[in-house]
Order: sequence, then C-alpha cells, then structure tokens
Amino acid sequence: MTDAYVSGASMIKVDKYYESNAIDLAIAAVSQLEDQLTTKKPDMLFLANAYSESTEEQVLLANKLARTLGYEIPAFRVESGDSSGGSAIYSAYLAVKSGIAKSVLVVGTEKLSDFPTSHLNDIISQNLDEEFSYRSGVVPQAYAAIQMKMYMKEYGVPREYFAEWPYHMHKYASENPFAYLKFPVEKEAILSSQIVSEPLRLFDTAARSDGASAVLITNHEIGKKISETPVKIEGVEMFTSHFDYRQLKAVQGALKPWREFRPDFYEIHDSYSVTAAMILEELGLERGKSLYMLDQIQVNYSGGLKARGYPGGATGVYQVAEGFMQLAGIFKGKRVRDANRGLVISADELGSVAITIGLSR
Repeated sequence: MTDAYVSGASMIKVDKYYESNAIDLAIAAVSQLEDQLTTKKPDMLFLANAYSESTEEQVLLANKLARTLGYEIPAFRVESGDSSGGSAIYSAYLAVKSGIAKSVLVVGTEKLSDFPTSHLNDIISQNLDEEFSYRSGVVPQAYAAIQMKMYMKEYGVPREYFAEWPYHMHKYASENPFAYLKFPVEKEAILSSQIVSEPLRLFDTAARSDGASAVLITNHEIGKKISETPVKIEGVEMFTSHFDYRQLKAVQGALKPWREFRPDFYEIHDSYSVTAAMILEELGLERGKSLYMLDQIQVNYSGGLKARGYPGGATGVYQVAEGFMQLAGIFKGKRVRDANRGLVISADELGSVAITIGLSR
C-alpha cells in the first residue's frame, strides 16, 4: 500500500458567525487551499459535521459542498458526534492507503453559536444514551462532574489542581490568531468562575462555537507536486468503548499501537479539565499529578478545545491541520520546539470514541 500525506491545511478563526451557515464556513476554509486544489482536483471529499440536523435543519451537506465547489466526485458526510473530524481523517487515510483515491479533501464544519446554552445543551446531550440519560434530562457536564469528583477522591487532589489546565490553554491561545478565547486568564478567575455542575466550573469546560477547517490528504506522488512540506501520516487508529468514570478505555485502545512512537508534541481532546488530565496520564504522565507537569510536555499549543475553541464535529480536522502546520513550520501561534513528530487524539465529548493520528516530517 502507498503512504498517505497531509499536503495542505487551512482553517478559519473559531468564532461566532451569525450571518453564515455551515457551507459558507466550509467554503471559507477550502478557499485557502485554492492553489493546491487548482493543481490537482481531489478524487473524493469527506465532510465532518455532527449536529446540522438540529442546528440548521440541513442534511446532505457533503453533496452541497461538492456542488458549490464545482466537483462531481464521491462526497460523504461523516457523523460521529464530536469525533466526526477524526473519523473523517480516518476515512480519507484509508481511501489513499488503499489506492482508491490519490487525493482526498477533508472538511470539518460546524455551527453552534446560534442558540442559547440551554438549547445547545439539549442538542449536545443527544450524544448520551437515549433511554437512561438523554430522555431523563441528563447532560454531559453532569457525567464530567462525577468523573472529576472521583478523580479528586482517588488521587487526593484539591479543586485548585484543575485550574492548571485552563490557565495554560488560555496562555497558549493568546498567541494563536485562530483561537476563539484569545486571552490569558488568572487562576483566581478560573477558581471563582460560575459553577456548572459541582465541582465543575465554567473554565473546566471547552468553549463551543462555530468553525471550519480543511485538510488535503494525498499519496506521495501528488504530495510532492502540490506541497513543499508534505507531512507523512504514520498511521491512524480508532477505538470505541462504553463510558467509564475511572478510565478512558477508547483512548487506551487507540493509543496501544503507538507505544514505540515518540512524539515531540500532542494535540489532545480536552473537552473538560478532567478529561485532559486522564488523557495525559494515558500518555505516561504520573497519575494524579499530570496537570502539575504541563511545563514538561508540549501539548495543545493551539490552546486546545478549552481556548482555541470547540467547533463540534470540525474539531478533529482543526487538530490535524494544527499538527501539519507545526511540522511544516507555518503555525502562526506558539511553535513546538524541534517538531519532527506529533500525535493527535480526537475523541467525542466524553471519550467513548477515540482516533489517534501520528504525523511526521
């Protein structure tokens, strides 16, 4: 089988776009790849989107995007909740590796800003089990709060421990021109922020908003023609499991093949501060102390979901685009030192689906 490469990537700033729909945002992201797409039209298109039925009353988005771009090619929408972006990358990777396609355009797009929080929570809660959670009025934040309480009890950490994550993410996001919450924040403000579900506070949650990102995945032959810095995809792994308060089993499964891989940096799915801690500990940091060790690891220099922003199903495409830009030396925010290898962990809201993507230059 041939190797697969990321040969181009783009994104728009994560923000609120009240005057644009999901296709408008996707077009804005894809237009930045005009030079590469003019040289070689993609053979296939995968569009990652999680919530368009509920947020825009729209389906068939992949077809609509392909038609708008003037492509008469196979076009698929990939829906896997907030892991849709990573799942779309996985699908494109398989298409290139198998030889079915030489060039695949992956686009993630999501609109989440048009509704009050109460209605958005109802939409996001559709990720939960229907009978015992969603129909009973449970929201994902309640699960994360219980997870946080159990973590605090097991490792004997104070509430202040979790402030380390948003503190660092906001510091990194303040350098990222594509970040939604592009400002640093003091720990006192984090610890006194609004309680969402005790002990979970506002700064422990990721900032959901609108966004779109595009990644061009090609074989080596096409990559050399359209990019000066194609980045090799070393592999993509996917694992699914049930939700567990004490472990992220899907993340554990998706990380197993990477034990010998030594990344210089990570982009992880930090939907909650406690989720970030649990993922870092699966990566090898000491359990119960990982958030005190953030100066020892290059992680989420984008600002992460916490501060770069959390555009639902588009998130995984952002993560891979940021990894590509770090390795190509063109990321406009905080740069990774000696960036030769990176690992992306894309997941759904509570980590029951995980996709890992290894990148190298």
